Amino acid sequence: MTDTQTQRVQRNGGWLWVSAGVLAALILVQGAGLLDSSARAEMAISSGAYAMMTSDGGNDEILVVVDSSQEALMVYRSDRNLGLQLLERENLAALFERARARATGRP
Repeated sequence: MTDTQTQRVQRNGGWLWVSAGVLAALILVQGAGLLDSSARAEMAISSGAYAMMTSDGGNDEILVVVDSSQEALMVYRSDRNLGLQLLERENLAALFERARARATGRP
């Protein structure tokens, strides 16, 4: 191998390390955002029998889940230390029945 070929091989290896360093830095920058991520209020999504919506609950984030297969409404609170906590579970049929009764003036 001549001196020119040896220098060319060494330069190519150097660029490989530089690109690896740049990729590692990008991964660290993107990964740092995942560690501090929080729920964004007022987002909604549905999948299959579930519909989910987040909302701002003051100091907490609130997750509302509607399970259409079981006709249930569940409300969760997000806590950094304890994770998701179930606050309330309601049967949708009973919930709408109470709402209709209040709308017509019945107790």
